[in-house]
Amino acid sequence: MGFNPIAGILKRRLLIVFLAVALLVAGVLSFRELPLQAYPGVAPLSVQAITQWPGRSTTEVEQQITIPIENALAGVPDVQSFRSVSLFGLSVVTLKFKEGTDSFKARQNFSQYLASANLPTGVQSSLSPDSDATGEIMRFRLEGDGVDLTTLKSYQDYDISKGLKHVQGVADVSSFGGKVKEYHIVPSPAKLQSYGITLSQLITAIGNANNNTGGNLLRDGEQQFVVRGVGLLQTVDDIRNVVVNTNNGVPVRVRDIAEVEVGNVQRLGQVQYNDQPDVVEGIVLLKRDANATEVLAKVREKVAELNNGVLPKSIQVKPFYDRQVLLDITMGTVEHTLVVGISLVLAVLFVFLGNFRAAAVVAAVIPLALCVSFISMEHFHVPANLISLGAIDFGVIVDAAVIVMENIMRHLEEGAEKLEDAIIKATNEVQRAMIFSTGIIIVAYSPLFFIGGVEGIIFKPMAFTMGFALMASIVLSLTFVPATTSFVFGKTLHPHSPAFIAAILRWYKPLLRKLIARPMAVFATAITALLLTLYSATFLGTEFLPTLEENNLWLRITLPNTVDLDYSASVANDLRTYFTKQPEIKQVSVQIGRPDDGTDSTGVFNQEYGLYFAPPDQWEAGMTKGKLVERLSKHLEKIPGIEYNFSQYIQDNVDEALSGVKGENSVKLFGNDLNMLEAKANEIQAQLKKVTGLVDVGIFRELGQPTLNVSIDRQAAARFNINVSDVQNLVQYAIGGAPVTQILEGEKSFGLAVRLNQQARASYDAIRELLIDTPDGQHIPLSMIAKVEMTDGPFFIYREEGKRYIAIKFGVRGRDLGGAVDEAQHVVGSNVKLPEGYTVKWDGQFNEMKVAQGKLMVIVPLTILVIFLLLYSTFGNFKDALMVVLNVPFAAIGGLLALHIANETLSISAGIGFLSLFGIAIQDGVILISYVNRLSQSENVREATVDGAALRLRPVIMTAMLAGLGLLPAALSHSIGSEAQRPLALVIVGGMVTTTILTLLVLPVVFTWAHRHRRPPPRDSDVNPTAAMLP
Repeated sequence: MGFNPIAGILKRRLLIVFLAVALLVAGVLSFRELPLQAYPGVAPLSVQAITQWPGRSTTEVEQQITIPIENALAGVPDVQSFRSVSLFGLSVVTLKFKEGTDSFKARQNFSQYLASANLPTGVQSSLSPDSDATGEIMRFRLEGDGVDLTTLKSYQDYDISKGLKHVQGVADVSSFGGKVKEYHIVPSPAKLQSYGITLSQLITAIGNANNNTGGNLLRDGEQQFVVRGVGLLQTVDDIRNVVVNTNNGVPVRVRDIAEVEVGNVQRLGQVQYNDQPDVVEGIVLLKRDANATEVLAKVREKVAELNNGVLPKSIQVKPFYDRQVLLDITMGTVEHTLVVGISLVLAVLFVFLGNFRAAAVVAAVIPLALCVSFISMEHFHVPANLISLGAIDFGVIVDAAVIVMENIMRHLEEGAEKLEDAIIKATNEVQRAMIFSTGIIIVAYSPLFFIGGVEGIIFKPMAFTMGFALMASIVLSLTFVPATTSFVFGKTLHPHSPAFIAAILRWYKPLLRKLIARPMAVFATAITALLLTLYSATFLGTEFLPTLEENNLWLRITLPNTVDLDYSASVANDLRTYFTKQPEIKQVSVQIGRPDDGTDSTGVFNQEYGLYFAPPDQWEAGMTKGKLVERLSKHLEKIPGIEYNFSQYIQDNVDEALSGVKGENSVKLFGNDLNMLEAKANEIQAQLKKVTGLVDVGIFRELGQPTLNVSIDRQAAARFNINVSDVQNLVQYAIGGAPVTQILEGEKSFGLAVRLNQQARASYDAIRELLIDTPDGQHIPLSMIAKVEMTDGPFFIYREEGKRYIAIKFGVRGRDLGGAVDEAQHVVGSNVKLPEGYTVKWDGQFNEMKVAQGKLMVIVPLTILVIFLLLYSTFGNFKDALMVVLNVPFAAIGGLLALHIANETLSISAGIGFLSLFGIAIQDGVILISYVNRLSQSENVREATVDGAALRLRPVIMTAMLAGLGLLPAALSHSIGSEAQRPLALVIVGGMVTTTILTLLVLPVVFTWAHRHRRPPPRDSDVNPTAAMLP
């Protein structure tokens, strides 16, 4: 006899056990190095050019900033799409890159192309932080006993942010709220006239008085000195004493013509928290691909360091949102699911094998196979997220080991062989069938490696984990299981099959014979059940992915675009007070407007509320999140002139990153004329409000910004010998308060602005009457050389792929996403007529769902075709291959019924569950037909089918129960972190019920009927009836 690999394994069993222990240690170490994510960064890689141009109108920003940047970035490699938004004083241009693009390379190319943009003098763009839509891992506020907002803001910008940015893994720290310190020179128009000083002279004098100079080096003997001319302004008195001009030989100082005071930059945002109407907030951003748990631990250490030594005792950093809380809750959900799943698997193994040692050997394959996955994931830099890892089916992982162990136990139950002989013979019998059938499951998972987008980011780690684990399970089943079995079993062990298996067989074999005798009735029943189930699937509805619960609400409220910060803050005060009184809400944060760095392109009319939940035991009896949203919505409906939508903290950021719109879904109307866009958007909004299930419908309005235009009459200005720059200085500095220079205070820098007092610029008429000096000493009103008029301009200008658009956002509640949007598309298409050159695009979650469905519609049939070809090449005939593949649609019956019972929709998560289910169904069919084919060489087809199915009864039921019960906890869970797993698990749990019935009752009937003309074997044929190798 030749060398038998299994015999060699048994001779080296000590080495096998040692290697298994080493694998376990290596796997644990690799798992600790994997970056675990509660919610993966599902948004594609994007980079933004953020350009602030204070005081400039939306139209100017678009024409002079946004369009030049878009043109400069047009050739950046690997770009999938680009979009932009222009608004008052701010331009944000976003490039979304193709999946798989390296972040460092993308940012490098982006910077190189951006440098070629032709921007106005003094204007510079900055890149967005190297983070993603899920990168906001901590929010904190500053508490200062008796400390004013200006001082708190200064500490935030120059001490706290700098300290936290030094933490490895932190991409940036964004500041929001507070008041930025600024020095103000407030000239008196009357005193300027009295001394004959123009505004331009004052601005020039201030700039010239705030400089240091260098005098190079001076030698003195053998030494040399650095020569400095120190002239920087440092105090208010320094500013007051700046000489602007002379009058009859007497110097005219700033104090003679103006007041100098310490004030604040005009605010574009404000933050409120619980009972505090005005606070300073910081937002810590995680660097892309960094480990959130590790970074958060370091951030907390840094916060403690700041609180205990760096900051004054009166100032403290107080975190109020920490991603680790969500990580811990989600990890707890996953751990519970895994522990219960593994326990159920172990129980099934013990019950069906009738031996605890055999069950333990098989169960040990689970951690060992997962260790191989963790090592491989670390090596190939595959991130791990708790959403997909919680959906791993341990029952499928141990299928290969079950096949081997069950055959070993059957040989031992027959009692005719020694332990080692039984192990060798049983393993050799099933190894080819086991390898092939497990390989089929791996092929069934292969579509997950080719899908992209959000669904790919979430579920690819699961595919990698399952793929590596299944390959490892094959090796472990042929090495670890035989070796360990020879250790733990006594040499005289003769186990007995559990009594209930014999009872089932006594019932099963007569039933199967009756069904084989009535094939047409069986076919009709199966086909009818399939057709009815497929028809019922049309009522399930479709959605992209289940909403991932975050234990909070993120409420966005939009006021009329013309409101100022004070009015917006007063509305937020009232709502914040109402929200804090709700027992279900533990804390409330409010963001009004935008942060200082321009990373959120909005205005003071925009309010965002973080509503963080109290523990469940503090909620009113019977209250749910959905009911809470309804209660809050009823209150919001009482406030006139607002639009609102509910989301969640991370979800809101992801939705905006995917589509560029602050909402779950949107209709984007493209065209050039803003007035036409707004008119047609109103029509679309009216139609959307008619569709049942569509909520939070609102337009991101672009027009209506009141604008005071100062249009210079060049001919009139020339008659008075007035330069255009003098008028522009009046607008930019005296009215707008633009900084003239910077005052340095150690490492801190604050602006110094020249601005007329509030009374001189308080109204349209006051600005018209502002006096401007002529070279010959006259003082004429601005209206004599410029046309001052009120007009309406755009608030925002949105662009995508170089085209203007307006967005109408909406959400879907109480109805499936696919059905609601399909109806909405029909209603809008039938009732809204668009002018030539205007187009509509439906974006957001619906678009992501359609893209994902399109990919699966191509990849899944190709996968089934590949599996069929593999089966055909293995069985060598069309009939058997087709019979196994027919398991696929029939296996779907249970999955669809489970979704119906649980009131779930057909989502991408459920679709991935069907892929797993199809692989398992094919595995059972392969091994059953292999048995029957082998037995039919010594028996007629009917008896071979009955005997083969009886032999496969225990392993088929075992694998079905293992696959189903392994995911039963995930299917029943409604805890935080279970949302994406539940549809997948439901499909597999339900599908395994019908797959088992199909394999044990329908497939044998089909096989017998398909081979009814096969000739019976010769009477003297002698074939081992227990062999199960593939031909």
